[in-house]
Amino acid sequence: MPDTLRYGPHSAFVELATASAKDLCRDRRGAFSILFTFVFFFLLIIGLNFVINVGGRVAPVVVIDSSVAQGAEMADELDSAGIIVVEDGKDAAANVAIAPAKGGVAVLLDADANPEWLAVAAAVERTGTAYTVTDTDGEVWIDLLRANLAALSCIGLLAITFIGTSVPLTRMRENGTLRLLGTTPASKFTFIAALTPSRVVFALFVIVTIHATSVILGYSQFWQLLRLLVTMFLGVAMFFALAYLLASRTRRAKTVNNVAAVLPVMAIFASGSVLPPQLIPEPVAWVFNCLPTTWYMRAAAADLAGDAASEGLLFLYWGLMLATTVVAAVLAARLFIWDDRER
Repeated sequence: MPDTLRYGPHSAFVELATASAKDLCRDRRGAFSILFTFVFFFLLIIGLNFVINVGGRVAPVVVIDSSVAQGAEMADELDSAGIIVVEDGKDAAANVAIAPAKGGVAVLLDADANPEWLAVAAAVERTGTAYTVTDTDGEVWIDLLRANLAALSCIGLLAITFIGTSVPLTRMRENGTLRLLGTTPASKFTFIAALTPSRVVFALFVIVTIHATSVILGYSQFWQLLRLLVTMFLGVAMFFALAYLLASRTRRAKTVNNVAAVLPVMAIFASGSVLPPQLIPEPVAWVFNCLPTTWYMRAAAADLAGDAASEGLLFLYWGLMLATTVVAAVLAARLFIWDDRER
């Protein structure tokens, strides 16, 4: 037989990565469960945002206070978006008013008319002006989808790395598969790293979905999307490293599964997305600020939600995530065991 037709074994990494990908393809149920959490919450937030901020509202008619510094620019942006703008002093038909406020402008909605405001806010933001949205009853309005995109991306990446990686890896130790792999020449680090490529595909799905949503709805500028890409790739690397560290010695898949199920909820509460910071005791807030999930969500919020405070600390968050990735990966490789008999 010609040499060209003979089977030539690849490196241990390629062989293990290929086997992991094939196993994941065969386990359709497991592959579905990896993305289910992200898709479910993503569609849920879209639905809630539509019901609260879009459904049943009337078309906006905007009046801009003459004292607004960028009033002419805002009028042009609103007009290009197909939103009617009436002159100040002739606002009988207006149901949205834009007035100067501390640090930017205030978008005031007529609570009785109940107008749409998301497109108005987007037009104001395109002028580079900070804004708040309230109605005549004093209720504050927020874009639920935009405010939660960072949290949604965190939920998706945590599900991929912990539910989709830590749990299967621990199950392999529990059923004795790792004991058999431990008899091969493959190193522990090679085996751990080989599990990653097939799961990065799912992480790319989350990254593309978040970026596409941000582009379509105009949440981020081009340069912000590039920064967001760096943040999300650092987040993926950090969460994978932490997931491998968690599974490096754990034997019970059920225990890891319980941790993985609770982790996204804890991450959202810790980031300050649900509870206002002023309601959290200072010692607890300090602990929350030290969590890797908090660093990721705040770094992502800088470019997804326009969080100016987080933007000023973006490089700090990147440095913390990178350092955590390196430390967790090294510890995972050193602490990893094939079987309990190695303890």
